[in-house]
Amino acid sequence: MSKAKGLGWVLAAAALATGLALGLPAAARHVPWSVERWLAGVLGPPQLDPPCKGHGAPGSAAPLDTLVRRIYPLDAQDAALPITIEVIPGKTVNAFAALGGHIYVYDGLLQQARSPEELAGVLAHEIAHVRSRHVMQGMAVNLFTLAAIEVVMPGSHPVGAQLALLFLTLKFSRQQEAQADELGLQRLQRARVDAAGFEDFFARAQKLPAPPDFLSNHPPSRERAELAARARGYPTAPIMDTGDWEALRAVCR
Repeated sequence: MSKAKGLGWVLAAAALATGLALGLPAAARHVPWSVERWLAGVLGPPQLDPPCKGHGAPGSAAPLDTLVRRIYPLDAQDAALPITIEVIPGKTVNAFAALGGHIYVYDGLLQQARSPEELAGVLAHEIAHVRSRHVMQGMAVNLFTLAAIEVVMPGSHPVGAQLALLFLTLKFSRQQEAQADELGLQRLQRARVDAAGFEDFFARAQKLPAPPDFLSNHPPSRERAELAARARGYPTAPIMDTGDWEALRAVCR
């Protein structure tokens, strides 16, 4: 009887987790932004090193603000969803979005980028994840699935011990990544930022000896190149001069 009961609990947990995983993404898109910001405050920020503020290189923080303002906000809808973008120490070639509009860029990615347009392309992609509520969708599925397992099988998968990992292990689907690419390129066009930077960065990152983990669910570089090529051909203007770009890249130095 005990084995049958145990199997029943396992099946119940699996059914509950599956139901949540299927239904939550659609519902998460309609969660008010204020609720997502509140949830981000409750859970706290990811466990990361403190953001680089350019203390060792005076003037290196201001160019990041210049770049961000170029691509966000662009309209009233953007302004209604405030975001923060910060550079954090680390050699990892990665950038990711967390709950509440917080976007983090590792210094390793900043060093890999060869122009402000390349960095803007990455940020436009992450902004698209935020604006499309992909982060809320993924976090809702992970949080409620973990909570459901904890309720059905107490002690086997402690939720508290895994919350901090959700931000760093959150993966988007191939469809969500493709949508973020398309919306990111539209943002670059509206901001008159050359989409060649978007294409160049991702194509080069894909060819690294060890491609960054964050590319695992992204469309192949060929598809990205074709998408970027179709997006180009509009008027563009430089984001900043070479001096400001080099200052920005020194923000963690």
